[in-house]
Amino acid sequence: MPPKLIGPYRVLETIGSGGVGTVYRAIDRRNGDAVALKLLSAGPALDPRAARRLAREFETLYDLSHPNVVKVFDTGVYQGYPYLAMELVEGLTLRHYLSLSGDALGSPMGLTRAIRSGRAAAAVVGPMAGSTTMDDSDEGDDSDDDSASPFGVSAYAEETPSEEVSYRSGPESLRAFADAVDEPDTDASVSSEYQLPNNAPEPVDDPAKRQPELSLYQLNHHERVGRLKDSMLQLCQALVYIHGHGLVHRDLKPSNVMVDEDRIVRLMDFGLAKFLADDAAVTADGRLVGTFRYMAPEQILGEPLDARADVYSLGVILYELLAGRPPFDAKTPYDLWQKVLETEPPALATLNPGGDAQLVRAAHRLIRKEPDDRYQTAEEVYEALAE
Repeated sequence: MPPKLIGPYRVLETIGSGGVGTVYRAIDRRNGDAVALKLLSAGPALDPRAARRLAREFETLYDLSHPNVVKVFDTGVYQGYPYLAMELVEGLTLRHYLSLSGDALGSPMGLTRAIRSGRAAAAVVGPMAGSTTMDDSDEGDDSDDDSASPFGVSAYAEETPSEEVSYRSGPESLRAFADAVDEPDTDASVSSEYQLPNNAPEPVDDPAKRQPELSLYQLNHHERVGRLKDSMLQLCQALVYIHGHGLVHRDLKPSNVMVDEDRIVRLMDFGLAKFLADDAAVTADGRLVGTFRYMAPEQILGEPLDARADVYSLGVILYELLAGRPPFDAKTPYDLWQKVLETEPPALATLNPGGDAQLVRAAHRLIRKEPDDRYQTAEEVYEALAE
């Protein structure tokens, strides 16, 4: 059962849940606005680095304003649990959006119906990733139908919340929380090298998280290719903007890219973003953060990162959406990292002989192992795809 109140926010229902925390649909009681509320899961036992990442997410995004970047509004700590309030994006993940048939989008309300259908389907199977997802699942979010939702909206609408709840807000409350568990803000002993573990911590080949299987005809249908190219161009614009503000996203993947009913692409979930000069404060003790399948080789090795790490992740996304499978796959992170570092991906021309030539060329250049061999900026990628 989700909490009824989180700081100044009244919880309506669960949108998504993952290893880092849970995202709720909520109402800001101060102004009545709907928001997506991300609550970190570990509470008082939370690794303080996660709290500082959340504070950084708020600080780095609060002043940003771009049509392709999600807007954040507030952050704080509620009963020992850090939270982040952000723009509620009603839409589909990029993968789900591109899996829709052209017929489904043929009418003016086609995408809107698909979004509502995705939410209803997710409500039946449980509150997994939807708007503002927390993991790499790419199903829809919860339904508007109160009877179908595991946490009915109507029950909360009828209940009068207590006004006696005290809360702290703002990024300094997150830092105070981290300090309270005796974690220094920086660590002088940070190692720049990441040691690959002998025992992989978790499998990455989860069938429930694979994209819908599409035939080559569906992958290459001109209408889908047009949607794919348009989405990638918008995603490039988002990256140009954040990179221009000194940010590297570091967790770019299809479930962190949402498409709303107006077909506007939105880059989400900056919990792993960082200012380039502050790497040590975010990845203390050489801890690796990100999603394994989309990590650049230099990120796996724990080397200093720049915008080209996001460029690589963009290439993995493009390759996957062209081929119907990722360039590298394995059952454990260790095996996956070995492939990323040591082998070349299968040629897209072999996997999808009819793939759009322009997109195929871009995908292969984007995922080159040496950063110097890739496109150097998201702006270069945009120009290559816009030709």
